[in-house]
Amino acid sequence: MKWRENLLEKIGALVTAVLLALYVQSQLHPVIERAYEVPIELHNTPPNYEVRLETGSRARVVVRGVKELVEQTRPEQIRASIDLSQAKPGDNRLSIRLDYPAEWRDRLTVTPERPFARVTTEPRLSRQFPVRVNLTGVPDLQEVLAEAIPEPGSIRITGAASQVRRVRGVQVNFDMTGLQGDLEIETAPTPVDENGNPVLNVQMTPEQVRLKVRLIPQPTSKTVPVSPRLDDLPPFPYRVIWFSVEPVSVQLRGSPARLALINVVETAPISLRSKTSDTEIRVPLKAPAGVEILGAREVTVRVRIQKEAQPEPPRPKPSTEVEPQPKEEN
Repeated sequence: MKWRENLLEKIGALVTAVLLALYVQSQLHPVIERAYEVPIELHNTPPNYEVRLETGSRARVVVRGVKELVEQTRPEQIRASIDLSQAKPGDNRLSIRLDYPAEWRDRLTVTPERPFARVTTEPRLSRQFPVRVNLTGVPDLQEVLAEAIPEPGSIRITGAASQVRRVRGVQVNFDMTGLQGDLEIETAPTPVDENGNPVLNVQMTPEQVRLKVRLIPQPTSKTVPVSPRLDDLPPFPYRVIWFSVEPVSVQLRGSPARLALINVVETAPISLRSKTSDTEIRVPLKAPAGVEILGAREVTVRVRIQKEAQPEPPRPKPSTEVEPQPKEEN
């Protein structure tokens, strides 16, 4: 039979023609792949449960087909979803469903890179926490105390029970470095655990608080000795030989700059003009300007008075003249 003649050559020519046709086709209409990241939608979420996608909240989808068709696709045309109607409390392995235009089905191949997702469902828990403010840094103004008041003063934390139970407080951090006066700002607090680390995957209500920072003049205190002020001394020949004061010191409150200039507190002037014996006097303290005396503002001053010994009047000196001797008669 003639058709069997040169069979090998004919088969080779046919294979060559097919390969050539495929090559031409691949050059004119090459097959390519394109990957998209699309959000995963959750359907039929059980009420009062929190759902966490352990493998991520987005799915990587690969579209494969002829170049001119693939290049016409957009990620918004793809929807990835998970049906939670059969999910149980705890860990679940659920399939990812893809929806895309019907005309793609016969012309393109659309597949998720991971056909399954690991999903955890937990009962929802809600708790109220006070807002704590952590102030750091030093303001430009010196000798001030800073206070910060958050409004509202508490935040409701809602989320998976395991996450909410980790929360030990809600904290606002504020750096006062360079602060020159009072300030009000809107800021987002941070839920933290017992070690101060942020707790993620929980919701806050409200999401922000208004922080009012106030700078208040800083009062400080200092203990200084009391010095009695003896103005009028006892009449002559009486004199003061000893005195004491009780208490011996008092505490002052004021600005650090003012207190640094004060080393003693005097009493009001004490007059001893009519005192001729030991005496005890209650006398008020004289507060220095710009400071306040803490505690009692009077002291007790004890004074010992003694009369000076008067010198005796001088005695007449004995005569040193020699009386004349009577002459002897011959």
